[in-house]
Amino acid sequence: MTTDIDKILVVSDVDGTILQAGYGIPGKNIETIEKFVELGGRFTLATGRGITATGKYTDFIHLSVPAILVNGGMIYDYNEKKVLREHTLEPEARFVLREIMDVFPKLGVEILIRGLNCAVRMNEEVLNHTAVEHLPFILTDLETVEDGWNKVLFADKPEEILVVKDYVENRCKQDERFRMFDFVQTAKIYYELIPKGINKADALHELAEITDTEMENIVVIGDYYNDVELLEAAGISAVVGDAPDDIKEIADIVVKPCLEGGVAELLEMIMNNELSKNLIYK
Repeated sequence: MTTDIDKILVVSDVDGTILQAGYGIPGKNIETIEKFVELGGRFTLATGRGITATGKYTDFIHLSVPAILVNGGMIYDYNEKKVLREHTLEPEARFVLREIMDVFPKLGVEILIRGLNCAVRMNEEVLNHTAVEHLPFILTDLETVEDGWNKVLFADKPEEILVVKDYVENRCKQDERFRMFDFVQTAKIYYELIPKGINKADALHELAEITDTEMENIVVIGDYYNDVELLEAAGISAVVGDAPDDIKEIADIVVKPCLEGGVAELLEMIMNNELSKNLIYK
């Protein structure tokens, strides 16, 4: 990895990494990102969120290059307000979603279409998701939502999400239409249906091409299972201290917990030339 800060690109996950929903962004993270960018470093985000849910934080977080959104399904330039790359779900997603909704009548469901959140079934978790994040949404039904979905988010209590996950995994073995898509758990209470073969790592390679950055000079930081491919693809990987233990095992570096400024700690290590692939900080 280079020591030239202007050749380094840092990519951070959002929820549980750079901020905590309901608590916001630690001030230390905001200050250190600004300092890192002023010194010539490049910084951006890789998240499961869409355009609107991520954009509400871009007034506080200095993004010097486009961001990876929807778990790799989109690359969006907030400075130009332009979609650079986008992958959407095949129309068969409607059949898969209808079956899941019929089997689990209390499961909360949101469909994301670019910056628009369509709540097709409300429950406590969906209500909290939209309220805590102050997300604008349309309360609608599955039949009236147009095609071109970026993802489907399922929300419920942790134990219920595990039941849904088990059902989907079994259906993937039985029905080709389920196998047309990927499913990923993005939090204890969230499970998502996304385009096949799409993840943050593939988008990271695309972003490296767009920004003319060597993969070995990309540093990523995350906290959860939907960050695994991202962590494995980067030159150097870090996770916050409150990540699950098996996610910590994947990373090169473990920094402070999210709300204690783990992202800031990582950036300070880079600015102080303390980061090396040969040094494992755990």
